[in-house]
Amino acid sequence: MTWSNTIMRRASESGAPTRSRIFIYLALAVITLLLSYQLVLNHDSLGALSPWRSSTGSPSDTTATANTEHIDGWAGSALNGTLQDAVKAASAGASATATKSAIISSPPSSISEPPIQGPHPLANEKELVIAAMRNSDMSWVDHNLPDWPKNIYRADVPPGEAEFTVPENKGNEAMVYLTYLIDRYDSLPDVMVFVHGGRYQWHNDNPLYDSVISIKDLQLPFVRQSGYVNLRCAWAIGCPAELEPARYLRERPDDVGHPTAMEFPNGFMELFPGEEVPEVVGVPCCSQFALSREVVHARGKEQYERMRKWLIESPLDAGTSGRIFEYAWHIMFGKQSQFCLDMAECYCNTYGYCDLTPEQIANQWVWRGLILPEGWPGLSEPERVQEPE
Repeated sequence: MTWSNTIMRRASESGAPTRSRIFIYLALAVITLLLSYQLVLNHDSLGALSPWRSSTGSPSDTTATANTEHIDGWAGSALNGTLQDAVKAASAGASATATKSAIISSPPSSISEPPIQGPHPLANEKELVIAAMRNSDMSWVDHNLPDWPKNIYRADVPPGEAEFTVPENKGNEAMVYLTYLIDRYDSLPDVMVFVHGGRYQWHNDNPLYDSVISIKDLQLPFVRQSGYVNLRCAWAIGCPAELEPARYLRERPDDVGHPTAMEFPNGFMELFPGEEVPEVVGVPCCSQFALSREVVHARGKEQYERMRKWLIESPLDAGTSGRIFEYAWHIMFGKQSQFCLDMAECYCNTYGYCDLTPEQIANQWVWRGLILPEGWPGLSEPERVQEPE
């Protein structure tokens, strides 16, 4: 029996007019059906809306909070700091929320990925630090490197008589380099290059022995990445093993012909207290290198002050004390004690000379003696090697 037959039967039994009551019941039934159908539609619509609300940032939704905080943190770091800062900001945003699945693994497309390292907003991008003397002709710097801010220290000029001087003329270029690091510790440039005062020097690593070529071709992004970059790739003098400090410390040989080797162990222990004396030290000579600001700041200013104090008070002659630093700079700035790189790789990374043949590598630096031929680099020089492209 259907529900309509039941209604008709009950209406007949009650004695009421059959047709009127049937119409009323039918109307009620239709209304009931319409209401039920609307309730079903509303339920489905609410179910579809729920995920959308979760992803758009309801105040109580942790997923949306994590996304928002992460993006804001990355954006701030991309503008004001380094990639390390960005990672820290992202981690902080993630830990402030209740869910881990919301963390974004890469920055939004509208924000470029921050560089590994960039210029300090209040400092120069690059600077030259030059160890010179009172009578050194430094005009070659202005003429050939006008875009490089320069710091020319006249080591033999008393304080106050030159723009840049040192407290005492000891230790050769080491006194200049340490004084610059101390004077400028709080305002260092992004990259700094430390060189000697002469333009043409026997140890400059290019066929013309020209400091201008070395400075112009130096790959600054590589310096930022590496922290410490020796301007010399050739192994002659310094590599693969110039000193054996640990053995000299144990055996104390009487090696009067190599005073640096004899004095290096004691000097190392005083300059780097608590650090292990290395077995072997090898690095290309001759105290010309580039540094990033970050690698300098890896040591506190007081350490450079202590090192300069040691240099001032040292009873060693300038040559020996200076060479102790010559074979310690790379260790000071985070490299292993035996730091002799593959020459092809070194020339490519340091200067961008990435297609040199073995013959060109052999001719990149050729020994001509401590004093270059008279008139160098005159065009009449018969052995002149072509400057690399």
